Amino acid sequence: MVNLSEVTTHLQNDIPIIRAMGIELVAWDGLRVAVAAPLAPNQNHADTAFGGSIATVGIVAGYALLYLIFLERQISTRILIQKSATDYLRPIDEDMTATATVTDAAMLEEFLETMKRKRRARMEIESRIICRNATAATHRGLFVAMVY
Repeated sequence: MVNLSEVTTHLQNDIPIIRAMGIELVAWDGLRVAVAAPLAPNQNHADTAFGGSIATVGIVAGYALLYLIFLERQISTRILIQKSATDYLRPIDEDMTATATVTDAAMLEEFLETMKRKRRARMEIESRIICRNATAATHRGLFVAMVY
């Protein structure tokens, strides 16, 4: 079983912006991860979340999804973001949560099989950034994982 507090600390140490932004992993069920970020360290001049912070929270959710999948399967990898796009739907004026989900189990198995064969694979992951129980932004990222 994964200890989210330990994983959060590990990610905060490996990727300092996660610590600076106050991002924490708050839920994991094997196919869906949720990360939370407070507004205060991510606030802009308009008292809403800075666009770069929103995009980063979306990226971190996708990254964390892959990280936890690999951690549970004891696969040692490097995970990189290759492409990133964020759609901003409404201002974020409170703390935010981002979720990323494996929506297709067959696609995940194909991704993992490609990792075994080629020692690298790509997967597109969509994250939803939520504020006040509504989707405030979406992020689509193409992630590359490489076995080392």
